[in-house]
Amino acid sequence: MTKNNGSIDELVQVKTNTVRERMVDTAGSVTYSLMVGSGLDYVAGLSLSGIIASRVSATVANVVTGAPYGMWRDYVFEKTNTRSECGTVRKSVVELIAFNTFQVPIYAVGIMIGTFVSEGEVNWATVQEGSEYLAMISPLIGPTMGWYMDGFRRMCGVKSAAEQVERK
Repeated sequence: MTKNNGSIDELVQVKTNTVRERMVDTAGSVTYSLMVGSGLDYVAGLSLSGIIASRVSATVANVVTGAPYGMWRDYVFEKTNTRSECGTVRKSVVELIAFNTFQVPIYAVGIMIGTFVSEGEVNWATVQEGSEYLAMISPLIGPTMGWYMDGFRRMCGVKSAAEQVERK
């Protein structure tokens, strides 16, 4: 009986950890976007109301995509066997792969929706230009977002993406 109870307790603990990890990843994605995105919006020339509108829509998107992005990062780290002891360059490249294969396509969808709403049709040139721009600056954003999310995870008692590989 104790053995069964232990197994149930372990299952509940794993489920609780998974829910916590997803909540932390969502919060990390939202806060990173608010900080970095506000600066990018300002540099792009948006007014205060434009920055607020941009950050509200980005927050909605990050609430929806934050947890899946955290799971995607964990998956990419696992598939590349990137652990804590791996060097900074390797971890940065893995962060870049995760970012470019998840965030850039999500951003492209956002641009598609935005151009459809504003122009009545999808402006494929704008979608391509925006996606290419994000991919070009991704060596700055991808790794820093990953470092931030891992720092946020540690602050909340959740293992980093590299530490998740060691857990398995």
